[in-house]
Order: sequence, then C-alpha cells, then structure tokens
Amino acid sequence: MASLTPLFYRLLVSRVLLSIAFNSFVIFFLWIIVTDYDSVFFAGMLATIYLVTSLSFSLPIGHMIDRKNSTVIGLLGTLIGISSAIFIFFGYSLIFVYSSMALLTLGVTMKGDSFSATIKKHLDEKQYHDANSFTQGTVSASNLIGTALGGVCIIYFRLYFPIILLLIVFASFLTSSIAREESSTSGEGTGMKEMRSAIYFYRKILGFLIVGFAINGLFESIDVYSSGLFYIVLKSSALYYTIFVASISIGGIFGSAISKMFPATGKNGFRISLFLLGFSPILLTLGISRFEIVDIAMSLILGILLPIINIPLTAKLMGVVPNEIYGKVMAFLRVFVSGSTPVMAAIFSFVSIYVPVNVVFIYIGLAMLPITAFSFIAIPKFMAMESSKNSV
Repeated sequence: MASLTPLFYRLLVSRVLLSIAFNSFVIFFLWIIVTDYDSVFFAGMLATIYLVTSLSFSLPIGHMIDRKNSTVIGLLGTLIGISSAIFIFFGYSLIFVYSSMALLTLGVTMKGDSFSATIKKHLDEKQYHDANSFTQGTVSASNLIGTALGGVCIIYFRLYFPIILLLIVFASFLTSSIAREESSTSGEGTGMKEMRSAIYFYRKILGFLIVGFAINGLFESIDVYSSGLFYIVLKSSALYYTIFVASISIGGIFGSAISKMFPATGKNGFRISLFLLGFSPILLTLGISRFEIVDIAMSLILGILLPIINIPLTAKLMGVVPNEIYGKVMAFLRVFVSGSTPVMAAIFSFVSIYVPVNVVFIYIGLAMLPITAFSFIAIPKFMAMESSKNSV
C-alpha cells in the first residue's frame, strides 16, 4: 500500500491545530457560561449556534468544493478562524462568545470539508482507510489537547485565553498549503445532471442517513449536558469535567489504533451495528451513576467505539461517492444527519429546565434502542454497496 503524501500530512497538521483551537474554545466557554450564568440553557446555545452555522453554510461549501480548489477553501477557513479569535478580545459577554462561536464554526466547517475533499481528490481509494484512521486518531488527539488546554485555561489562564486561541489559529494558517488540482466538474449545463445523480445516490443510502440522523441528534446530549451533569448533578470541579471530556478523545486514540491495526474489525456491517448497540447502556449509566469515575469510564469506552464505527463508514462513503458530486453529497449528508441536532439541542435545553440533567440521559439511552435495532438492517446494506469510479 502506497504511503500517504506530504500534502496530506501538512494539511492534517493545519486541520489539527484549528481543531485544538475549536475544542479549547468549546470546553472553556461551556464551563464559563454555566458557572457565570448558572444556566445550562445558555451553555446549550453554543451547540445550537455551532450546528445552525454549520448547516447553513454546508451546501454552499459543498458546491464550492466540487468546482474550486479544495486546498484554497481550507486556507480561507483558517483565515475566518483568525477573525473569530480576534472577536474574543472584546470580552466574554454572551454576544461576543456567540458571535465568535459562529465564525469559528464556519472556519472549522470549511477546513474539515475541504480536507475530506482533498483526501478524495489526491489519494488513491486503497489509501482511504489508512488516511481516515490516521485522521481520526490525530483529531482525537487534538480533541484531547484542546480539552486539556481549555480546562487548564479555565483554572489558571482565564484572562489570557484570547491570546492563546489566536496563536493556535495563526499556527494553523502558517501550516496551510495550496496544491494544484483540477475541478471535479467541467463544462456548462451540468448542474441538473449532477443534482439528479446526487438525488439518486441519496436514495441508495437512505437507511444509512436515517440512522445517522437519529443517533447524531440524540448524541448531542453529551456535548450539551456534560458540564451541567458534573457541575449541577454531581457537584464536581472543573477537573473531573475536563477528564470526562478528555476521556472521549483518549478512547478515540485507542479506537483509531485498533481500527488501523485490525481493519477487518469494522468491515462487517452487522458487527458495526453491534458496536452501535453499546451506546444505549453507556447513556443509561451516565444518567444513573453518581460517581465521577464511573462516568469517566463510560466516556472512555464511548471514545473507543466511535472511531471503530466511524472510520470504516467514512472510508466506504468516500469510495462509493463519485468525484463529480462529492462536495454536494457530503454537504447534504452534513445537513441531513446533523439537521436533527439544533432541534434536539433546543429541546434538551428546554427539558433541562423541568427535569434533572441526568434524567435526560436516561430518556436518550432508551430512545437509542429502536434506532440501533434499525441499524442492523441499514448498515449491512450500506457496507455492501459497490465502489464508484468517478461516474455521474
């Protein structure tokens, strides 16, 4: 198997740095908002802003990726990230935090989507699994670093966080790179043909989309409520909360390594569905447990499972989507799968006003059972699809 290219590694470093900035931002302000405003609702709005911004710009970004240089789009995303970091210098009031969140989300979305397109355009299909294993592992590591950095800044460097954030995003800009590439589409009058082809492809993966739509929306509870779970229910310090969030990333590193060393682990659709079935007891345990160490252990297990599931699914998706509609398909996938999350985040935030945060986890754990049951039909069918060879 051919080794991955220097371009891949350079752009991966740039993406990782922006991811570190984003994760430190989220961890830092989720805790700051909960403690300063004593409100899970205001903290939950960060997730809503992230998803609304991401969904609003996904389709235009996908269209750009199909017709423009993906590495240029990634560089532009980093520049937008710099503007977001500058915004925080104006203060930590909700208006500045929310505005910065929107800008940083736009930059991260452009960076992530363009990087995925770069893998598709510049690597061979046989390299997709290794590229995604390496990407998932390093992104998990960046999540861990960002989480740790955010936690440290909460405790020791609250006033200096804007400077730290700006330096990291600027480093992402310096490690960006532009490479020559041809547009995946050519000629005039191809728009309707591409759209018909994309719609046909969506119909082929409808079951996969439904599973992703439901699970992604339900999983939003972990991002929105982990800070409230530790601060309000468990009455723990920021240290335990940081370790909890970091454990997902630590597990992700192990899970990525397992997927890379044993690629056959995730090649079977039925086996992937079995892994998905493990999500329900994890969420139920988070709702029932009153011990930080138990919740942290569940977070670690969850982190291990996620890349074992995501890496083969992502590699398969890259292989079956034609180059000519890759940007559109991935944009629609983001909109469709993530479309449940802004609604879920708003619902969860509203429900948290009337019921304890831990009860929300119990409800979601129960709701996960019928969804994962359906995955035993949808995921094996998706994994059985044949690869596409750049035809629309």
